[in-house]
Amino acid sequence: MRIKTPSTKVGYLLIVVVGITLTVIPLAAISYELGFAWAVIALVAAVVVAARTFRGMGESDAPRPWWKMTSTRGSGILLSVLFFVQGTTASIGAFASPSPPLAVTGGAVALIIAVFYLSSAIRVPHHVARPVRGEL
Repeated sequence: MRIKTPSTKVGYLLIVVVGITLTVIPLAAISYELGFAWAVIALVAAVVVAARTFRGMGESDAPRPWWKMTSTRGSGILLSVLFFVQGTTASIGAFASPSPPLAVTGGAVALIIAVFYLSSAIRVPHHVARPVRGEL
């Protein structure tokens, strides 16, 4: 299964965000640690599924190289920044949480995901616009 259309990608992301939120709240009410651990595990699973199934326009349905997380450099950089901010915020705010070691671990996981996206962005070939036939 490959997800290529923007609307399907947005739908996947909405389902992930809503699904994680609706499951984290009751789990955190039972135990903060359980809710937080579930959120981190679910986030990692969602990132892995997205990296393996999302495809850019014109991208092959063939399996991607293990390192490739996105089809374009720009999306890799954007997601790297997003996860870097999330990881940094979680790590800095960890000492105000009920379980600082768990919050730091969650922040470290987000920072590792950021590194994977950045690595992918660096390795993805930069597409240069080709001139239309007859143009020079």
